[in-house]
Amino acid sequence: MSRRRRRAGAPPVGGGRPTEREPERGGRSRGPPPPRGGAMHQENPFVRGLTRLADLVVVGLLWTVAALPLVTLPAATTGLCAVADGWAVGGSPPVWRTFVEGFRRRFARGLAVGGVLGLGAVLVATDVAFGLRAEGAPLRGAVLTCGVALAAAVALAGAFAFPLLALTTDAALPLLRNATLLACANPLGALGVWATVAAGAGASLAVPPLLPLAAAAGAVAAARLTRLALARLPAGATAPAGARAPAAG
Repeated sequence: MSRRRRRAGAPPVGGGRPTEREPERGGRSRGPPPPRGGAMHQENPFVRGLTRLADLVVVGLLWTVAALPLVTLPAATTGLCAVADGWAVGGSPPVWRTFVEGFRRRFARGLAVGGVLGLGAVLVATDVAFGLRAEGAPLRGAVLTCGVALAAAVALAGAFAFPLLALTTDAALPLLRNATLLACANPLGALGVWATVAAGAGASLAVPPLLPLAAAAGAVAAARLTRLALARLPAGATAPAGARAPAAG
């Protein structure tokens, strides 16, 4: 037996590796480093919820500022829906870049879609106002009937129009047609979208500072309902051009 003692942590004579977790000077052991705080925060549901809430507020504020001229409201809504669609499929899109890309790349199509829907809403309001005020007019019933039918068409097309605009490459008129057909195939989903819009509008009227958050939350709900509607299409049906497949999980 050799008189020299091996120091703690020195390799054995056979060239083997030192014993794991062998005590070092000062009494510390060689264990794996503790996880960093950032990783722990990512696993914390509370921190993830706060992060998502902050993202909702940020994208809601972007939508509010971008929609202030009103003429840019359709493009701003498209950018908002682009971010919401990324969240709907389980992703974490960069809020600023995704919003700006959706706003810029789909500005013309968003303006066309918003213009058609806005014109339809104006015609509905005109027909209903005329029908309610023109008592005894011979065409009152026909005007009211046209107004109700046009209102139904606008509601069906408008339910999924902007979520589809954010994830497809369809032109304005084919997109509105596809949105109408999708709403006819999923009336409960379309009703859910409008119920969400109505709830957000009511909350914003009651507490105006809630407008950005209500708009962002409504866009997320609409994006998820749109994805569910697309997933429920019959096997023989084709999805709108350019629509991205829902992410697994």
